[in-house]
Amino acid sequence: GAEISGRPRSLANALRKLEAGARQIPMQVSPAAAPLAQVNPLAAFGGSGMSKLFSTHPPTEERVARLEAMGA
Repeated sequence: GAEISGRPRSLANALRKLEAGARQIPMQVSPAAAPLAQVNPLAAFGGSGMSKLFSTHPPTEERVARLEAMGA
């Protein structure tokens, strides 16, 4: 997505905003459905070991760092 848009820093900023929203407004979501989200909806709860085990995306911080490196 970052290569297609040509704006990796904008995508990094969007990920930060999504993560902040997930932390401010915790959602009632099943741990089984959490991997379907763009960011971890269980982040406000620290994320359990099981949710990390089945995560389909790297942690948001890692994703942001990769995007920022692309935009450098």
